[in-house]
Amino acid sequence: MAFEPWQPLWPGGRSPHADDELKPADEDVIRTLAEIEKASTPLLSATSNTPIGPGLPKAQAPRGASAGQPSASVRLLVTAIGMAVGIGLVGMNLALRHTLPASRQSYRGRNRVVTRSALDASLQAEAEQLLQKVAAGDSSAADQVLAESAGWTGKTQRTQKSEQWIGIALNLPDLHVRAAAIQAELALDGVTVDESGLRTLEQYVSNPSQRVWALWMLGAIGNRGVDPVHTAKIVETYLSDPQVDVRAAAVNGLAMIATDETIPMMLDRFRNDPSPVVQERAACSLAESGMYTHEQRMTAAGTLVTWLDDPLITGQQRGWSLQALHDISGQSLGSDSAAWRNWYEGAK
Repeated sequence: MAFEPWQPLWPGGRSPHADDELKPADEDVIRTLAEIEKASTPLLSATSNTPIGPGLPKAQAPRGASAGQPSASVRLLVTAIGMAVGIGLVGMNLALRHTLPASRQSYRGRNRVVTRSALDASLQAEAEQLLQKVAAGDSSAADQVLAESAGWTGKTQRTQKSEQWIGIALNLPDLHVRAAAIQAELALDGVTVDESGLRTLEQYVSNPSQRVWALWMLGAIGNRGVDPVHTAKIVETYLSDPQVDVRAAAVNGLAMIATDETIPMMLDRFRNDPSPVVQERAACSLAESGMYTHEQRMTAAGTLVTWLDDPLITGQQRGWSLQALHDISGQSLGSDSAAWRNWYEGAK
């Protein structure tokens, strides 16, 4: 079963200046909608006014034709309907993918069962009940998850409930709660928090079909103290991958590790990655998602403030910089770069 993966969001569930994001050309959307409308409009039989098509009454066969064999014209029309529906659905899917705000795109990936013994239904229920408390911000429940979740490994799995609670916990401001959610995710996906788990993830990240999931998990295991320096180096190698979703997953992975050394990498991806999707992921990670401390986010803020007056950044990048500064500072200073410089100098 596929679950809706975690997605760190900007306030309000959308990215700043979402209207400025890349969208398909208007004529492409119109053409797609026209194809869908054509496909969904009942066609008329060539010999009567009876509609034909999926879910509609069949046209009567012309006199003299075999009752078991449709006419050539009917077969042609049915084929045309199928082709139009296929084109329409593919076109609409592409349109939706291109218009979806970047903040709605998640790179945590679907679960991969790495190790699994017999599932324990009772333990699964206990884990989900505990994660519900974590999602409510219960610090003692977070302590319990951190202490007990290693025992879940191989005996539990992701479910709709666990995904819901972990997703909520990962978006709470309390880093202790987030840490518990990260460790729970590792356990539910069968990844041991040790060198063995790291070696397993190194194997999985080399598989293109599992790379997005493995990059997030590498960040998670690095966050939990398993060789974060080495783990960050593995994730860093995918920041230049040709696939946008892989680069975005690498950014999210580094945000999980959240060492001081990863901050310049994140700033570089925000400034220089060619994809707005990756730029937005980096800005959001520096602002509020991931595991960076406030002090680390303030380090990033110093660079973001200097970029506000840089003529080489795009308007969209400037908007994301302002949103990030607002999230880091809690201040509402609008787009006044001088005001942001004064704030930063006073807050250092």
